[in-house]
Amino acid sequence: MSSSLPLAGIRIVEIGQNVAAPFGAMVLADLGASVVKIEPPGGDDARHYSAKAGRDSSIVFEAFNRNKESVCLDLADEAQRQWLREFIRDSADVCIQSLRPGKADRLELGADALLPTAPQLIYCNLGAYGAHGPLSELPGYDPMIQAFSGIMSVTGEADRTPARVGVPLIDLGTGLWLCIGILAAINRRHSTGRGGVVDVSLLETALNWMTIHFGVHAATGATPKRAGSGIRGVAPNRAYDTADGQIMITALNDRLFSALAQALEHPEWLQDPELASSRERGKNRHRVNELVQAALMHRSRDEWVRRLRDAGVPCSPIHDTAEVAANAQVSALGILETIGELPAVLAALRFEHKRPGIRAAAPSLGEHNAKYLPQD
Repeated sequence: MSSSLPLAGIRIVEIGQNVAAPFGAMVLADLGASVVKIEPPGGDDARHYSAKAGRDSSIVFEAFNRNKESVCLDLADEAQRQWLREFIRDSADVCIQSLRPGKADRLELGADALLPTAPQLIYCNLGAYGAHGPLSELPGYDPMIQAFSGIMSVTGEADRTPARVGVPLIDLGTGLWLCIGILAAINRRHSTGRGGVVDVSLLETALNWMTIHFGVHAATGATPKRAGSGIRGVAPNRAYDTADGQIMITALNDRLFSALAQALEHPEWLQDPELASSRERGKNRHRVNELVQAALMHRSRDEWVRRLRDAGVPCSPIHDTAEVAANAQVSALGILETIGELPAVLAALRFEHKRPGIRAAAPSLGEHNAKYLPQD
């Protein structure tokens, strides 16, 4: 299928490590681009994170580096840097770099060094705090940007300490913004013939996710607080316990609340003035949640899911990872595939009803040196 993928024929050089840049480059590789990953002698830092996988890899590295080729270079060596400059100039459509701020320029591998001789090149910088401002030279990782941006301040239970979101959503979101910028630049190049510079950062991604919270603060003057699995001022809309597990229920409008009351066998709720409208239920959300919680304790999670779905009430069991992997809906989507002994989550889209697949597992360190580098 690779020849029919939309980015077939596009070559990308990735000078990146950890999660954000490799994830973005992997998405582009899944869409058909040829990605040459440049790694230092010790390899991408992610090769050494989490549980080990194989001789020189890890679960984290394997998750974000399929469909790529690996070339190992020592960028402290001028001859190897020169080879990379020439390779990018002569062969690359796109260069992605996520080195520590300023390092690419010092190595003469930044946009200012490459674009004058490769005007068709699309050069993408991925940083932590952004290209401008007093913190622009600082490195950064997903957890500290979750903290800096305010995301942790609105995540977790109200009476507990702030919590980090359990997936690296800043890294992954920045990788997707990187893809959006590159695809837009490729489209522009069709008409202009010229590339240009795309800048993305972890902080800008995080601030984008905080849009609603900034609006709440501006409109009310209140600082948004943690609300656990729910949303302040809205009920019922949170996780509830059942006899043997937890369920998420969202019944925001009057029609859905009526269906929920009937399914929970409490039609009298519909005559209660404090429960009569969405606005009233929001004002009295603690009482609403107590009533719903008490009603749910008499049956199992899965039985309630069946009953509520039959009644048209939006709900979901709160699954653990094993339950998700074994779920019939997930299986029907064909989005999970096994590479060797590890599961891989494929691209979250289809072309002509077919999902882009895995052309190659994550490469070993320097696996493709012989293909690209001159041999003695």
